[in-house]
Amino acid sequence: MAGITNQSWAATVNAESCSQTHVSSAISSATAGDTVQVPAGSCSWSGLSISKAIHLKGAGVGQTKITLAGNNTITKQAAGIIRVSGFSFSKSGGGNGSKGWTIGGSWQNTEPVVIQDNAFTISNSGLFSLNVAGGVIIAGNSFTGEQDDSFIQPKDSQDSGNSWGTADTMGSKDTTGKRNHYIENNTFYGGANQGIDCDDSTRCVYRYNTLTYSSFNSHGLATSSQGVRHFEVYNNTWKHDGGTSQIANQNWAVWIRGGTGVIFNNQIANLAGSYWGNKAELHFSIRGAEDARPQGSCENVKYPVPRQLGQNYDGTKYFTDPIYIWGNTGTVAIQDGWRWGNPCGHNWETYFKWGRDAVNGSSKPGYTPYTYPHPLTQTTGPTNEMQPPTNLRIQ
Repeated sequence: MAGITNQSWAATVNAESCSQTHVSSAISSATAGDTVQVPAGSCSWSGLSISKAIHLKGAGVGQTKITLAGNNTITKQAAGIIRVSGFSFSKSGGGNGSKGWTIGGSWQNTEPVVIQDNAFTISNSGLFSLNVAGGVIIAGNSFTGEQDDSFIQPKDSQDSGNSWGTADTMGSKDTTGKRNHYIENNTFYGGANQGIDCDDSTRCVYRYNTLTYSSFNSHGLATSSQGVRHFEVYNNTWKHDGGTSQIANQNWAVWIRGGTGVIFNNQIANLAGSYWGNKAELHFSIRGAEDARPQGSCENVKYPVPRQLGQNYDGTKYFTDPIYIWGNTGTVAIQDGWRWGNPCGHNWETYFKWGRDAVNGSSKPGYTPYTYPHPLTQTTGPTNEMQPPTNLRIQ
């Protein structure tokens, strides 16, 4: 059936099957704003590319089942949102450095990518690499993996969008909702060491998620080339039953190594697995003053270490902007200090002081969270009163 191309509303392009060949053909036929409908079935994708502002839509979780291999890519578009929903994805092997999806593109000059209402299962693997400072929304999905698996790694190692040269967009400062990554309303099982690892240049909002044996991590400017820009971790629920299996070996719920942000209103279970014993739930460290020093030799290391804990940038200069922690319930032990042997013999409190670099027990002055749920996860139909018929293009 030939598609009607002279209509002003978006069309639906039906892929013949879930095979990569048929889905790629349907994407090629689609135009910005179209939905590419993928039918139920079990298929493998290795090298699928999405570089159009389309909605790639499966038949539903448990219906359209895709095994990921190779390098599948999504490139953010100025023409509109890219949305992926209604799939069950799986990936195994390759270690957590391998990825099933890589998302890239311009940070400020494109519309977001929305990954919503899918199920992801991985084993001995990584899953998402977000190679852009912000503008990816991951919402309403389930993630299942093993202890050391990596679900989401936001990391722009070149800072291609000049995130560290631009003022922060924490909370309501992200006026469009398109400058930060939003990971919200998901369930995570596994990834105890690095469920999500917010790294170079990225702006991460992690909220309203439910986690079992999973963690939130970040990197500073030390072993990473840029360090995390800022983070917001709130209204999440961490679960841990103190089990005896390997996956219960969880060293932290949240580990922060650089930048600034907020951690509030989380419910955190006691991390007391039988293998590694009782662990502090929140960890803070500054590797840039230990073994991986951006300032060079030990005698050149001075406070503040570049982009360390509690550092922000206002568009002109760096300034101290403490991490604020408040309203968390459950077991919230905090561990701060050296972790890599302190080869320079520095005094920890030279580089990190409570009340200066972090504040425990008080909310951040002037901070307001961004709207929840994210407005771009609320899909609606056309706003005109007369609904047009759906166009179909079958590939």
